[in-house]
Amino acid sequence: MASEGAIRNLPLHEMDTNLMFEKFTIQEIREIEKKNRVDIERKKEELRVMVGERYRDLIEAADTITEMKNSSQNVMKSISRMEELCKQLKQNHMVKGASYTHRPFADKASLQLEAQQSASILSWFPVLSRQWTAISHFKATILQGCRKLLRDVTATDKQIADALCSILLLEDSTPRQVFNEFLLARTNAVQQLFHVSQQGIGVKQQICLVVQLIVRTVHQIHAVFYTAENDTLNIDTNVPCNLLYSILEKVTNTSLKSVGLLDHQSSISARYLPNSVIDFRPTTRASISVISVQHLKENCQQWIDACIQSVKIGMCKLLGFVNTVKRLADIRKEVWELLLQETNFDQWKLICERIFNSGQLMSIWSVFLKEQFLDRIKSLIQFQMDSTAEVTKRHISKVVMELASPNERSMMAEVDLANFIWIESVGDIPTNTAWIPASQKTLNEGGGLLMKARTFTPAVLCLCKTFNDKLKSMLEDIEPYLTTEENVTLTSQQHSPFDQLADCPEIEAHVKKSSENCVTQILDYVTEQMKLWKKSLEEIQDKTTNEITINKVILVGRFCLAVTDLCPHLHKCIVGMDNKEKGIKSSGYKSKKATSDSLWENVQASLSQCHLDSYGIWTNYTSSMIITQIRQAILNQEGSHIISSLTKWDEIDIEEETESGEKIKSKIRVPMQASWYVQTLLYSVCKEINRVAGHAVKRQVLLEMVSRISDGIVECYEQLLQKSQLKSSPPEPGCIHLTQQRALQHLFDIKFITSVIPAQDMDDENKGAYQQRIKQIFDQLEEFVDPFDLDVFTPYMQSHLTKCSQRCNVLFGSMTSVSKQNIIFGNRHYTSGSHHQEQHNILPLSNCTNRFPLLPLSTSYPNRAVAPQPVLQALPRTEIVSSSLAEVAAAVLPKPTVHNVSGGSFYDKLGSVGAMWFSNIGGGGSNSNKS
Repeated sequence: MASEGAIRNLPLHEMDTNLMFEKFTIQEIREIEKKNRVDIERKKEELRVMVGERYRDLIEAADTITEMKNSSQNVMKSISRMEELCKQLKQNHMVKGASYTHRPFADKASLQLEAQQSASILSWFPVLSRQWTAISHFKATILQGCRKLLRDVTATDKQIADALCSILLLEDSTPRQVFNEFLLARTNAVQQLFHVSQQGIGVKQQICLVVQLIVRTVHQIHAVFYTAENDTLNIDTNVPCNLLYSILEKVTNTSLKSVGLLDHQSSISARYLPNSVIDFRPTTRASISVISVQHLKENCQQWIDACIQSVKIGMCKLLGFVNTVKRLADIRKEVWELLLQETNFDQWKLICERIFNSGQLMSIWSVFLKEQFLDRIKSLIQFQMDSTAEVTKRHISKVVMELASPNERSMMAEVDLANFIWIESVGDIPTNTAWIPASQKTLNEGGGLLMKARTFTPAVLCLCKTFNDKLKSMLEDIEPYLTTEENVTLTSQQHSPFDQLADCPEIEAHVKKSSENCVTQILDYVTEQMKLWKKSLEEIQDKTTNEITINKVILVGRFCLAVTDLCPHLHKCIVGMDNKEKGIKSSGYKSKKATSDSLWENVQASLSQCHLDSYGIWTNYTSSMIITQIRQAILNQEGSHIISSLTKWDEIDIEEETESGEKIKSKIRVPMQASWYVQTLLYSVCKEINRVAGHAVKRQVLLEMVSRISDGIVECYEQLLQKSQLKSSPPEPGCIHLTQQRALQHLFDIKFITSVIPAQDMDDENKGAYQQRIKQIFDQLEEFVDPFDLDVFTPYMQSHLTKCSQRCNVLFGSMTSVSKQNIIFGNRHYTSGSHHQEQHNILPLSNCTNRFPLLPLSTSYPNRAVAPQPVLQALPRTEIVSSSLAEVAAAVLPKPTVHNVSGGSFYDKLGSVGAMWFSNIGGGGSNSNKS
């Protein structure tokens, strides 16, 4: 067994249960258990003692806090008791007399007058002379208080009457004098409200105070000075009047002891006062005469006129601090609510009839505020419109400068519209296209594809968005002023002080005029810029610079055209504010019931004219460049140029019969297509038209360009013929020798040009002159050709001309007009006078109604008897057996070919192939052996 010391010194890590049972006996384990229990009990006791001590400290602290609280309360009670005792102290030599600070001014004036009558008392009590010296300033103080009260907006009718009565008694005045003094005080009060010292309060509060002062002044004039003795028909007990005379009579004539130094009921000293003191009443030296109604009306009207001038000057200064129409609408609403609260319609109408010369209802808003509010609104609208014009002009200038930068990738769409239109973008087709009917779509909902179709490039969209956003902010600003809250309801006894929407027509008219001026400013700026660009095109010969200038001209032209479509708020500004539509529908779905507005039509016409002017510059520049190049090509007689511009001529075998009956075969060559420079230049024109999105260019612009180019080409040929001479003629300096081959090619070229781009949009007189010029050129060119050869060549040239014109319809489609087919088939009017067979003008139609064209198959199938299909062969050359030129021309003309389409469609061929495939599934081996 282990010793007791070993158990006592047992380490903690060995106090494991299993270890204990291995190393110790049961008795030793029991001893260890007892030791642990003793330790536990000892620690519990120590914990109890520690907690008890802590708790005792907390209890002592709580008791101390409670004692401190009780002590504080006792101190407060003692202080309160001391204050009460101090209040109850009585020192006879320091007792204050009765206070009349809050008594009416009429009572104070009576006391002042009463004190002046007590001269005998001074001999009895010499100390009173010193007291009189101390209170001698009471008169000035009372008068100052009365006059200050007259300028107070919140003063009641009774207080005003008391103050006026005091002034009348103290200064021995008449009612007319105090009436004029009252009006003068209120005029000064109105001017004081507009003083710089009042700018600490808001503009809205200042205006409301002015309105409140005017309204209450009118009420108090009636309540204090008006007498209804002569107006028995309009007596209204709810409208007070004649207060001044009532108070004067009460102060001077009544026997009631309402004014005194002491309380007569409880004062002991009152029994020792003489009757002259107790029964004293103030009197007036002159008799009190009632103010006549006429005098009252005249003075009121003069006061109103003076107030109008003061309010006009002060209101202009105040409203100058208001920078939005929305704030003006809030001020108007506050004034309306104030007038609704301050004025009763029936009482106000009766008061106006009594104290104003006109005898009519006076509207405070219309007389004092309306004009100033309208002027401020107009100035704010004009400022916003001028700002809109300036911002738009700066934005146009910025975009134009970016367009001149060669490294600006964002402007690539403005340079080449064709590339921009045909490149797909993410937003070309909106996601909700299938859910919105086409008739309800707006331009903004049409997606990028619609914008591309209308040639609304990103720069144009950005310009229009800037312009439209400025107009939108202006409309949102003035909208609260043009509408009223629908939740404001009036009772049956209430009347609206004024019509809040009475100014709407005038404001809307100003918005229309300002909007028109804004558009005019922008168009003036654009026009000025176009003049500079036009001058630059005329003076500068650099091609790159001119191309940039033309891009600028086209950009501003497209902007002018897009404004009416992409700026719906401009339409709302000009047509009217009641337009609730959120967008402008596309031109294809505009409502037929849309109301027309002359001003809007004028704005549209101005924008359209600016658009046409810009494209006119482009038309002049492009046509002049093309005409210059064509003139150089036509008049250029260098051999290299002639060889480079030659085209392949058609070789035709003909047979002629001599007088002896022999047939002679010969080969002729005739032009079959226009010269290369003609085709190249015409294609360059079409390419330029497509570059600026010719599908969106107005037709009259294209017609003007076609007419200019056509007329210029005719002039070029006229110059050529003026400088040309026959080869057999003697040479002259500066003349051009024109050979027969060159004459034929020029004849073909001019016929081709006049057929593809004929001059149109002419009146009958100009059109006849133009056709005469063309015919004269034809005749002069035919003079350079042998007459016999001309008769032989003409039918073939006419046939090739028709074919070439028809082939080039698509290539030069941007320049052709709607009536191009009539022009093409009407070329016989420009040909020479030779008689030949005329062509039919019936459009050939195909008799194949299948969806796909015929699919020729060359494979034969041995296991099926397939009918031989006709093979398309070239049209065999028809031998000429007659010497008639008409028959020769008819022989070479294309003839319609009838194709046998039975069983030859793509679906039929596909069905036959499928049948063969399925038939070979079982018998494929025998067929292969046989083959």
